[in-house]
This record gives sequence, structure tokens and C-alpha cells, in this order.
Amino acid sequence: MFTAKQIEKLRNQLYKIYDDLCLNFKETDQEIWWPTPFYINPEEYEFRESYDLFNGNCGIVLFFLQLYQFDRNADHLRIINKAMHRILNAEEVLHPKSFALYTGLGGVIYNCLKIYEVTNDGFYKEKALTLTLHHEKQLTELLKADLLSGYCGNLLLLNLLYHYTNHPQVLNLVRLLIDRLIAEARISEQGLKWDYSRSKKAYDSMTGFSHGASGIAWVLLQVGQYFNASGLIYLAEEALRYEMQYFHQPAKNWLDLRLGPHRLNKPDVHEWRLETFLPEMTDVNSWAHGAAGIGLTRQMALQHTKQKDYQADCRNALERCLDDLKKLNRTDFTLVSGYCGMIPVLLSYQLTSQIDLILDQAGELHQRTNSYNTYVSSGIDDYGLLSGKTGVGYIILAILKGEGFDNILNPGLPHNDQKSILGHQYDEIQIKRSIFSKYYPRTLSKLKDFSAFEAEDIYNFRAKLQSEISKIRNDDIATSFNLESTLVDLWKKHKGYFSFRQKHKYWLKQAEKSLKLTDLELLHQFFRLSDRIKIYRPKQHRENEMLLLISDENGIREISVGVFIAIILNATEKEKMKGEELVKLLQSTLFEDSPNEKSLEELTKKMIQQIRLLIEAGFIEVCNINWIAK
Repeated sequence: MFTAKQIEKLRNQLYKIYDDLCLNFKETDQEIWWPTPFYINPEEYEFRESYDLFNGNCGIVLFFLQLYQFDRNADHLRIINKAMHRILNAEEVLHPKSFALYTGLGGVIYNCLKIYEVTNDGFYKEKALTLTLHHEKQLTELLKADLLSGYCGNLLLLNLLYHYTNHPQVLNLVRLLIDRLIAEARISEQGLKWDYSRSKKAYDSMTGFSHGASGIAWVLLQVGQYFNASGLIYLAEEALRYEMQYFHQPAKNWLDLRLGPHRLNKPDVHEWRLETFLPEMTDVNSWAHGAAGIGLTRQMALQHTKQKDYQADCRNALERCLDDLKKLNRTDFTLVSGYCGMIPVLLSYQLTSQIDLILDQAGELHQRTNSYNTYVSSGIDDYGLLSGKTGVGYIILAILKGEGFDNILNPGLPHNDQKSILGHQYDEIQIKRSIFSKYYPRTLSKLKDFSAFEAEDIYNFRAKLQSEISKIRNDDIATSFNLESTLVDLWKKHKGYFSFRQKHKYWLKQAEKSLKLTDLELLHQFFRLSDRIKIYRPKQHRENEMLLLISDENGIREISVGVFIAIILNATEKEKMKGEELVKLLQSTLFEDSPNEKSLEELTKKMIQQIRLLIEAGFIEVCNINWIAK
């Protein structure tokens, strides 16, 4: 693929990085390590020590392990063993605070397994198993689901550990994490998503390889293939279907849905419309976020399923990368966020000239600045694998070794000859049964013989349920089905914890302004039902009988309300209703004859008190409150 001249140039660049690493490590009789820059404020960093794969010593050890496989220089093993001796005996590893694959203890365990793969040194396999069993709870209880810092990364890790140990408790941990993925899957407009909770500050569950749907799908594809579990492949494809909601054709890119403070300083942020944030969501393209990383999962999905839709996705990912390389206007060549993270996608198409261009520009930038990323001042001193200099050497090794899948940018699993061990437990029908049943528990409890779980998705499942119920003609079952179908429609629009936290801030401000109005002023205002409230009325219901379906930070909940509240909410559901008109409505509903003055006064007072409570609860809101405040 590369010419002899290009290979020689790559080797020279590789060994310059190697020499730089050797010049900058610290060494004692038993240990080797590299200091890691840590920012103590936005403008200043100091040197500490990190043991993770992302920017610490574990990542550098992986580079030396790859280098040993490439040139078989025994001195690399000396460096590896001394570096791992320090890592394995460090206080931060003996009593870890972080447990993720790329950013915590998971990376240490991963390193031990990778060293065992190459050297067959049983010490490292036993160390990986001991660390896992000692910290099994922490390794499986990470808050996030993602690949880089969540439990999906650990699922891949534990599967790898099981492959080499066949330990029954490790297999139990694999099951536990698969079960958690099934339990935490949530429906969307299309496909399934994860991390809808407080774990992510994003517009919706994220896209991308490091923190989003593609990384989760990558793990599910790997584990599904390993165990021949068709249900896990189904989940992976549903994650990719979800991600396609946020593919932006004009940019040939998947949107970066992260929302930092600068993106939230918009006047209409509470409306949570994608168009509000869209201009800033199309630009990012790297291994971590955007087409370069997403393209890796799409390639694997194409290889496994042969579906033509993935061909178009792969083509879009490649074209976006090529468009970015025509500009080459960023001075970041790191694996995580820079141009070198695009190389795996380019390698799969054997685009040697583009790869050559990236590495030439990386070399020139380093020669001028002593850094591969000038956006951060620590680039000069960062030897991290994903964040710094080591990553450039690592990707050069991947090129020279002719690697496909299974390096730190696309970690894989070995082939498994005994695939059926979890295949039946996690076949496609079993997975669908678990997911669909979450949304129709009341209906299914009354349809005891219903078993049509082969539906493509929740909407196709709903149609099958509806067809079955129409044959039975049971009002009780139909009532449950109609309510749960309404809940399904609300769930598919729910954008997760963070969206409602932002809306809630706005509601609190508006409510605070409204509650400062006098009773007389409130009577002259117009009210409307909050957009987070859905009124549900059973098909055969009494007047003013209703159920409130409330979307909030924690999901969707149901509450019943009394007649007095029901009248107010009914009136404000479809149109704005003035306070004075609400009093008249209550008067005509509650009194057959015109009430006397005292009764009307008491009714008005009671209604205003109730309105204040409903405003405070976020059920109704005053229209044009900003104008009132002026």
C-alpha cells in the first residue's frame, strides 16, 4: 500500500517519537514513568502522574507493546515491565477512584490482558483477574453507558477477560452489564438510545464513538458476534438508527450534541429546538465526535449485516474526512480530537496520499512547536496516547503493521469457537420482549397469550398489539393500551434529564415573576397549560375526569387530579384563558344558580390560590410574563 520511500519516512518519524519518549521518562531500579500535565487553572498546568489509557502511562505502555511486536527489541519489554510495576503498585490503582476503560482502572486491566496476549506472561492475566474481582462492583456501576468513560467500555473489557480466563464470575459480570444495557435502553423517534439521565450534558443522548451511540453500538456488535447473540446485534443496529436522526446531510456529518455553557446562553434555549443549536453542531469531526469515529462502527455494521444503508453512511463519513483534509486548517493531530484520529477510516480505503499528508503536516507542526496540538499549552509536555505525542507514534505503528480492527481506536475481541454460551439468552426475540414489555406492562398483563415480539420496533409492536386487541373487543384492555400508547408517544419525544433541567430553570424564573403579581393582576392575566403536561382522558370518562402525564427530569409520571384542578387545566389546554374567565367557568360549573357575592368572593379567592399552586408546580403558566415584568 505504501511505497518503500513512504515506509522509510514513517519509520523515521516513529523512532523520533520513540527517542523523545525515552529521553523524557523517569527511571529507578524498578520503575519507569512519564509525568502528566494537569491544569490547575485554565492558563496554568503542573506535572502529576496519570495511569489511564487516555493521557497517562497505560497508554504509553500500549505504544511500547505495539513497538515490541513491530521490531522485537527486547528493551521495549524492559520498559513495559518497569512501567507496569509502578502502575500496579500505585496508590491510585490500589485504591482507584475511576473505573472506566479509557479513563480509569479499566485501562490498567486492559493493559494487563494485552501484555498477556503478546508475551503469554501469566502474571498479567492473573493480575487482570484479581483487579477485576476485587473491584467488580465499581467496574459495573459506572453512571454512563458510553465506550470511553462508561460501562460499555467495561463490557468489552470484561468480555476480553472472560475469553482468557473462562472465569464464571467474570461471565456473570458480562451478563450483568448486558442486562443493564437492555434495562436502560429507551425509545426515541427512531431506534434506541442510552444515557438519557443526568450523566450527559447534551441536547439528547449523544452521537459519536467515544461518548455516544456509535461507541455503544461498536461494543454491542463485538460482544454480539463473540457470543452469537442476535439480540445484541439488534440493539447495536437500533443505536445506529437512533444516531441517524442527527445526521446532517449538508455537512455530511453527525451532529455533536454536547451543550456547554456557551451554547446555552441563548434567549430561547428553554424551547429546546434543535435549530437553536444547529449552527455549532456540524463542525466537529474527529475520532471522539463526528464522522471519523462514527465511520468505524458503520464499517463494522456493514461487514456484519451487508445492509446497503451502511454503505451510504461509510461513504458520507469518508467524504466528510476528505473535505476536512482539503482545508487542513486545524493544528491538532492528536488521536482523540485531531487529524490522526481520521487515519483508521482512511486506512480502510487505502488512501495513502491523504494519510501521508496528515503525518507530514503533523511532523512539520511538531518541528515548529514541539507539539501535536497547539490549541492547548500542555501539548508540548503531553505524551498521552489519545491526547498527545504517543498517539502519533501509535497510529504510525498501526499503518506499518497493517492492522485492521483491534487497536485502541477500535478495540476488538478475539474469535470465539464456543459462541452459543449466551446466544439463546440474548437472542433477538428475548431482547425485544424485554424492551417492548417495558412500555406496555399493563396491556400485556391482560393479554396473557400475546407473543408477537418479532416486531421490528416499538411502533410495529404497537400495531400488532392494536390488531390483536381489536379482535378481542375488551374495553379494559383497550383502555390500558390507549394510555400506554400515549405514554410511548411522550417517551419518544423525551430528550433526557439535561433538557428538562434547562427548561426547569426557565420555568422557575417565569413562575417567580408570576407569583409576584397581586391577586387582582393575576385575574387580568391569560393562562395556558405548560407544554410538559399532557392531559389524558379515558375513552369513556366522566366530565372533568382526567389523568395528567408529566414529562420531567426523571421521565414521565402519571397523577390524578381533583375536579377543581381539572376544570382549570381543561380550560387552559387548548387556548389561553383569562383569570376572570376562569372564575366565570368555575362559577357556572360549580353552582346551578348565580352565587351570592360572598360565595363568589370565596370562589375567586380559592381559584387564585389554586392558580398560584399550579404555577408553582409548573402545570400552568402566565402568557407574556416578560412583558408583564416590564
